[in-house]
Amino acid sequence: MIRHQVNQGESKAIVARRLGVSRQTVYNHLGKSEQLTGEQSTRASKLDPYKNYVSQRLERFDLPATVLLREINQQGYAGGITIRKDFVRPLKYEKVRTLTRRFETEPGRQAQVDWGECGTITFEGVRRKLYVFVFVLGFSRMLFAKFTTSTKRPVFHRCLQEAFAELGIPEELVIDNMKQAVEAHTADGVKYAAEFLDFCEHHDVVPAATPPYWPRAKGKVERGVGYLKRSFLEGRSFTDLDDLNRQLAHWLDTVANVRVHGTTARVPVESYRAEQSALRQFESVPHFDTRPSEVRKVHTDSHIRFENVFYSVDPSAVGHSVVVKSGGEAIGDLIEVYDADRLVGVHRRVPESTRRGGAIRGRSVAYTQILTPETLTASSPEVQTRTLEIYEQLLGSESRQ
Repeated sequence: MIRHQVNQGESKAIVARRLGVSRQTVYNHLGKSEQLTGEQSTRASKLDPYKNYVSQRLERFDLPATVLLREINQQGYAGGITIRKDFVRPLKYEKVRTLTRRFETEPGRQAQVDWGECGTITFEGVRRKLYVFVFVLGFSRMLFAKFTTSTKRPVFHRCLQEAFAELGIPEELVIDNMKQAVEAHTADGVKYAAEFLDFCEHHDVVPAATPPYWPRAKGKVERGVGYLKRSFLEGRSFTDLDDLNRQLAHWLDTVANVRVHGTTARVPVESYRAEQSALRQFESVPHFDTRPSEVRKVHTDSHIRFENVFYSVDPSAVGHSVVVKSGGEAIGDLIEVYDADRLVGVHRRVPESTRRGGAIRGRSVAYTQILTPETLTASSPEVQTRTLEIYEQLLGSESRQ
């Protein structure tokens, strides 16, 4: 965040105030060596040795004064709670004020993202958990949402791409402590997952992880998830996941994004028209492959094993280590196999219980046809229908000859 804002032309002092950190912290993150001097000295107090600990705890958790007092008492603090409260109160106020100011943004600046759990659904014949991905633009409150049966990182990235394609790409992406994006919060800052950082860098969007247990920092999307559950999902009937998502898209277009928003008192779709020009268009960004990659060894029978099913590949890849890319977890989704940059196999995903052509040493084998880009896009050939009399006449003429 510091590097991004300084590169955008902001002064270091403004960046420090906006992010709620000292100017020295800004210099340290930028790799500068100069030290700030002339800071005002303060009168020593019994709390001084513990202020750094208290500040770090408040950076990560919204703890009450009594809890913090008990913790520093165990470390030797002998003062009372009054001086503790006097120190904590402005820190907590500044924290909330900084987060509120930071996340109440101008057009195109920011979007907030979250997941919601929504019970279970029967998917591919199996009862699975149902989740909803929610993406809300900070300025207009325009909503994008999609139901899924997984929250894995590839699914998360695909949902983000669909939101970008639908609404546009903001400058910042506000997330919480979700494991798909954040590995840990440390004293040195947030440690993001490498794949998520690659995704953000590719789309030129800055990740902004809120501190744990600070839901107010992403209240827009928190309220969006609750609103969707109450106003859309409660009491709704649907046949399957695709039907549920079709109904959700219609509800977003005809209800959620055209209502008068309770906080802004504006209609999101009308505010979005003013925000749209400040968002980057998804079409201007090169394609980012969100599919997970797994390495497999090609057996001597020209097959690889992927999720307990054997899929055939080009015999020229026998003995090689190949990369398997799966387009989804549903039956029928494409699976592509690459030997370096060469496509050596394309299959439709089949169930693990599939046994085609018999079992080899007791293992499930999928002897499905290797598809090619041409066969995937080509239209079905026309087949002429003939009566049996035609074939009898042909056979009769052959016998006479």
